Amino acid sequence: MLNKTRFKQLAGLKETFQPGQGWASNFDYDGMIDYMKNIDVQNADVAELEKVHDSATDVNYHSEASALGDIIDALKAGDKAGAEEGHKRLIAIL
Repeated sequence: MLNKTRFKQLAGLKETFQPGQGWASNFDYDGMIDYMKNIDVQNADVAELEKVHDSATDVNYHSEASALGDIIDALKAGDKAGAEEGHKRLIAIL
């Protein structure tokens, strides 16, 4: 079985998701979703999450971006338990 990155290369998709990446015809939606599903809120980099938020809004994933914004706000406030709850809500959306 091919891994996702190799499959994308063979399919002509040159990009893999990078936080902050804007829309492109070969935008890696699956990569962005995987990134959001696997956020480790205990060790998350808020600046990087803000870039993911920008990517999500740029590709019109506004519900997902809103839930991610709640995680970011909780982390900025030092509320890791709230961030964990927000991540559960985000996963439910995804």
